[in-house]
Amino acid sequence: MEIKNLLAYERPAQYAGGEMFSVKKPWKETRIKVLLVSPAVYQMGASSLGLGILYHIINSRPDSLCERAFMPEPDMREAILSGKEKFLSLESGRSPRDFDLIGITLPAKGCFFDIPGLFALMGIPVSGRDESYPVITAGGPGVSNFVPVEGFFDAFIVGDGEEVIGKMLDEALSSSGRGSLKRALADIEGVYVGGISGSVKKVFCQLKNDYYPLKPVIPNIRTLQDRLDIEVMRGCPNNCRFCEAKRFYSPLRVRPAEDLEKIIISSLENTGWKGLSLSSLSTPQHPRIGEVVDSVIPLLRKKGISLQIPSLRPERKSLECVMKILPLNQVNLTFAPETFSPRMQEIIGKTTPLDEFEKMMAEIKSAGFRDVKIYLMLGLPGESDADMDENIKAVKRIRKTGLKVTLTLSPFVPAAHTPFERVTLWDRGEMEEKLKRFKMELRGVDLRHPSLEDALLESALARGDARLGAILLDLPAVFTDSSADKIRILDEAGLDSV
Repeated sequence: MEIKNLLAYERPAQYAGGEMFSVKKPWKETRIKVLLVSPAVYQMGASSLGLGILYHIINSRPDSLCERAFMPEPDMREAILSGKEKFLSLESGRSPRDFDLIGITLPAKGCFFDIPGLFALMGIPVSGRDESYPVITAGGPGVSNFVPVEGFFDAFIVGDGEEVIGKMLDEALSSSGRGSLKRALADIEGVYVGGISGSVKKVFCQLKNDYYPLKPVIPNIRTLQDRLDIEVMRGCPNNCRFCEAKRFYSPLRVRPAEDLEKIIISSLENTGWKGLSLSSLSTPQHPRIGEVVDSVIPLLRKKGISLQIPSLRPERKSLECVMKILPLNQVNLTFAPETFSPRMQEIIGKTTPLDEFEKMMAEIKSAGFRDVKIYLMLGLPGESDADMDENIKAVKRIRKTGLKVTLTLSPFVPAAHTPFERVTLWDRGEMEEKLKRFKMELRGVDLRHPSLEDALLESALARGDARLGAILLDLPAVFTDSSADKIRILDEAGLDSV
């Protein structure tokens, strides 16, 4: 089966399949068929490292095959829902119903509103599925609180999926049907099956080289992350009390420097990428990141490859990393101290001494940088006017170094599984008043802030319960990126988004 009129749709190459290093196995020669589905459009989801790792692991087994599908663009969605086209896998053009297992990756809770529409596109009912349907699973950071979408899925992988997926495939080989497989999956540590499992314990694995795809799929179109992404460690050595990612990805596992060097060199030689990103929750804190960067810089220079190191903490290790990669490419400096108030730093568990940070900024200016982006949180638990004064004074001091400051003020959003999960958001009036004060005090600073609706929605989804789940189950195939629209849906259903 194939798309009938491919060239009629926006960015048609995203539906064509056949990418370099994609895997198309003979359908009849494998016993277990798995479809990995991303709720993101191809341009955003095709470069997902997590999806790529599972795709590699499953297709490495001779008894299994894995294919992919992504959320279609609006014009294709309309065609599918009207019956003009079908939702198909990229590799063989198969319907989702042809597979034994469907794995939907949930990179964040923000995609929960897309789940009803995704099921409609796949032609799969959200409930009442009989033995003719695949077992549908979900995994990824979005399942740290899966209660709001529990009614959609047969099972959830909570934690790392690299080893769990192998156990799931083994059970699928010996199961006699959908019901049998669900009961078997419930016995796997790290898997939760609704109506069978009493509870679930998060699982983690070591970062083995065998799990890493040295020949990642090269997307057919330019993606938002148009570079090679290498995970240098998983977890975080810090203990910021507001951070859910720290809890979800723990414990800390560091990929050895020797393994990193081999993975980087092999992957770059295989793919021809002109950009490299060394990613983790806090890359500069990898104990041997300096050695890794030094070892690959000659290759990067020779091939004209840029290097990015995201997640810069406001500390000296970050500055050292930046100085190493400065000769390779223009570096955009972004730091997230969250607050400069010593009192609030102690409360949230993230310390950034202002004197030290100011000295770093002066060194950055001396090195030739002109701009710096700084992220602060607004509305932290217990934050007072005096704490905000500390932030305003700090930004003024940083400006005196001569750097052009772009300041982003993000509303604090309490996250599940953190000490602050029960904290109430500031109301709109308070938030707008505080933002107005920052704008008056920091004239000349490029000040940005997400909408309050984004924060309200994030809070509702992060801490949602079965009441939110009931709303989502009744939701028709609605596709909107507007937080205000989603908040209105919750309000009309009588759910407090705060």
